[in-house]
Amino acid sequence: MPHNIHSPEKSSQEKELVESLSRFINLRWIMAVMICITSVFARFILNIKLPLTSILTITFCIMMFTFVCFYFQKQVKSYERFANIQISVDWIALISLVHFTGGIESPVIFYFIFHVIIASILLSKKECYLQTGFAVLLIISLSILEYFHILPHIHIKELFPVPVYNNGLYLLSVIFFSITSLYISAYLATSVNKRLRKRENEIIFLKDSITDAYNKLELVDREKSEFTYKVTHELRSPLSAIQSLLKSIEEGYAGEVPQKARELIARSEKRTGFLLTLVNDLLDLVSGKREKPSEKEIGPVDVNESLQGTLHLMQEKSKNKGIEISINSDLKPSYLNVDRDDLDIIMTNLIDNAIKYTERGGKINIDSRMTGKEIIVTISDTGIGIPEEDLDKIFDEFYRAENAKDIEHDGTGLGLPIVNSLVKRYGGDIDAQSTLEKGTTFTVSFSVNDQH
Repeated sequence: MPHNIHSPEKSSQEKELVESLSRFINLRWIMAVMICITSVFARFILNIKLPLTSILTITFCIMMFTFVCFYFQKQVKSYERFANIQISVDWIALISLVHFTGGIESPVIFYFIFHVIIASILLSKKECYLQTGFAVLLIISLSILEYFHILPHIHIKELFPVPVYNNGLYLLSVIFFSITSLYISAYLATSVNKRLRKRENEIIFLKDSITDAYNKLELVDREKSEFTYKVTHELRSPLSAIQSLLKSIEEGYAGEVPQKARELIARSEKRTGFLLTLVNDLLDLVSGKREKPSEKEIGPVDVNESLQGTLHLMQEKSKNKGIEISINSDLKPSYLNVDRDDLDIIMTNLIDNAIKYTERGGKINIDSRMTGKEIIVTISDTGIGIPEEDLDKIFDEFYRAENAKDIEHDGTGLGLPIVNSLVKRYGGDIDAQSTLEKGTTFTVSFSVNDQH
């Protein structure tokens, strides 16, 4: 609760208390203005002879006090004490208004109940009861002082033609009902507030538990990524060496190899190649999940140059399938602040997929342009396409559409997740549109403003 300085959640609950106090101060401004308007309306429109000067003086004092509270609310050290002071002063101002609007006969006395509710929101249960006791003491004191004529009674004839403040039975009944009403209100308000606080503490505890669990999972995921990165990095070199040796044996560099052995070696080399592809993809995937490269690794890279470099590497593969690749790009360089290797991975995966899933004699169109403050790269193919039900899953790790499996049995399903991860890393966006058996278009966009 706000008053409990030993609460482990004091910071969040104190913040809530500060917000409640701020609303309370704003409410006092509104109440002061309403008192002025109501008093003037009653005096000059309804012709009720109220002591307008005294009421407006009290209202002016309320406004001055509110201004002081508003000015010092950000400088106070104890918000609980600050709330207590405000409520105590408000009780005094309220009992003064009661006195000048008919004393114990005044309907203004009912506003004490509203203030008890406000006290239950801002204060602890004990402090709320103490404030309620202070309010009851003020009402009893005013009633007795007026009853014994120690304090002059201001009679409002328009409201009460016959004064009843000096009627002992009436006085006792008003005191009794005031005391019971205020304390019952305090009890109900604090009980409701206690239950709300309990629920709030449970929510805070649950939120902290979820946050802790999330942080632990994030740590585990980071450690898992680091481990995967190290393992795949260590596996890549020996696998490359094995593949190279098998290729050399298959091509006869170590002497004549029997046909049967050659077939076995070719199958082994193919499987090793798949393992190497998987290791490379895992390495790229984990690299995409690692922290963003340092400023030393990031620099201006021409997107068009990266595309040309990727196409040069893919040239032999596209020729073997008879695929025509056309590229349309701006004549001037389109610079993007990225890690060059990351950009190459993005372009290589997208273009390699386009070649892989486009049938012999197909076409691939690559468009690179800068529009406004964005660099947009579009890669379209006339390939097998992606089923509509698979479009929203293609960026999931290890997911492959059924028609893609028919074309490439040994795919890893990591290429597009890697691309998506790297694009998001640099604040970019990637979108896929496809029609089955007609082709697919990937659009990658980077905001130049987001680059540092």
